[in-house]
Amino acid sequence: MKKYVSAVFIVLTCLAFTAWSAELKVGDKAPGFSLKDSLGKVYTLDSPEYKGRVMSIFYVSPDEKDLNNHVEDALLKDEGLDRKNSYKGLGITNLKASNMPNFIIKSVIKSKQEKTGAVILLDYDYTILNLWGLKNNSSDVVVLDKERICRYVYKGKLPAEEVTKLINVIKEYQVK
Repeated sequence: MKKYVSAVFIVLTCLAFTAWSAELKVGDKAPGFSLKDSLGKVYTLDSPEYKGRVMSIFYVSPDEKDLNNHVEDALLKDEGLDRKNSYKGLGITNLKASNMPNFIIKSVIKSKQEKTGAVILLDYDYTILNLWGLKNNSSDVVVLDKERICRYVYKGKLPAEEVTKLINVIKEYQVK
């Protein structure tokens, strides 16, 4: 009986680990999370700022913070994004991906927030990396629709054609 229980436990543990670290793909429902910003305010995918809105989420290593600045600029310039009612941007900083002291990272975050108006959350322990199967030491962009279904994922620096595709996906789902 002990062997049977042990075998079941091992199988369930393996299945849980596989599900826990599964890569978020287009069409998947994004697992929820709870993270704090630099002031200690807790945010989730259902926080009032995000509930019922399409979200672009930048998951960034501090060492790659400028990799997709051109995407941030394009999103800020696009007048077709309904920031008032149906679209919101969010940044998440992977603090474990850098040896840079957190106080320096937080000062960089403050300037990014002032530039983009986006909330930037702090991932101290690979929460998003593990939940969504993103990569360490990179800059990933994810778009979630209003129901938290993943509609776009790109890992790394977005080329110009991908920036256009990203914006079109956001516009498509902000009216659905």
